Amino acid sequence: MSADINIPNRTQILVKDLIFQEKYNLTHTQTDLMAYLVNVTKWAMEVDGYFIITTKKIISDLPQIGRKTLESSLKALKDLGLIQSKIIEVKEWQRNPKVRGIRLTQKGKEYNQKLSLPTQDREKKALEKEIKKLKETIKELQIKIEKEEPKTQKEETIKREEPQKDKLDKFIEKITNYFVISGKPICNLVPSYEKETTFYINSYKKLSKITPQEQYKQLSNPKEIYQFWKWLYQNQKRVGDKIDFTKPPTLKELKDRYINRTIKIDKKSYTIIDFTLEENQVKIKIKDQNQKTAFLINSKTKKEVRFDLDYAQKVILEVLGVDICF
Repeated sequence: MSADINIPNRTQILVKDLIFQEKYNLTHTQTDLMAYLVNVTKWAMEVDGYFIITTKKIISDLPQIGRKTLESSLKALKDLGLIQSKIIEVKEWQRNPKVRGIRLTQKGKEYNQKLSLPTQDREKKALEKEIKKLKETIKELQIKIEKEEPKTQKEETIKREEPQKDKLDKFIEKITNYFVISGKPICNLVPSYEKETTFYINSYKKLSKITPQEQYKQLSNPKEIYQFWKWLYQNQKRVGDKIDFTKPPTLKELKDRYINRTIKIDKKSYTIIDFTLEENQVKIKIKDQNQKTAFLINSKTKKEVRFDLDYAQKVILEVLGVDICF
């Protein structure tokens, strides 16, 4: 098995920082390599602060650089104090190969630090505008308490019991065997992680994740691994559901993803219990800790709030915050 098994096969766009190049008197090849190494930190596997990158992979992505030129350029960048490198044994890979690890120094991190591309600038401003709108919407949300409903067995089990060990083990084995062969993602939007963090089973049948910054990591903390499998077992509708947050969800997808999720409004906790569709818009029904049901209303109009499907998901994600809970 190749040592490159867990390294994405992609060539990154190289953006030259001419001011940086002039400051350190770099050749064009050294500048290209520096631009490449900045991108490597966004997707390569990280071990002890070093990013694993094989010579074969660099030459594959930068075919204009030969092996001798590569080694001399790396040495030049290292001598200038822009990068650090060392040989690392990658225990997650077959036969524990020893591979080059590279990390940027503080000086190296200055590469393109002040660069803001026009498209990135526009996207940032659009995102800031959207976030501002979301925050204003959430500030206007209030709770309209209705009648108290009797507790049902389903409602009583929102805080779910620990799954039986034998059932959980069989579930883990089934999911692992399927996804190690298919290579498909298991899901994203997992509690306690950034919503875009995607979980996989790698070629060694180990639970792994790729962050929104495209950093790969095999999970090793037993508690963290157990919490993931426990959550997935209790939310089996999410198996194979990798959410594309750029597309509006269906009503069914909203229900599968967010019913029984806990949200906070005005520092109080509520549980989402239903989505009601009216004229292609949805109302969000919740309940408080006393099992009283409520609809989200607008504090200004005093009317129940209805959202487009896509905007409803954005509002929910905003009130869920970073620490998604159940």
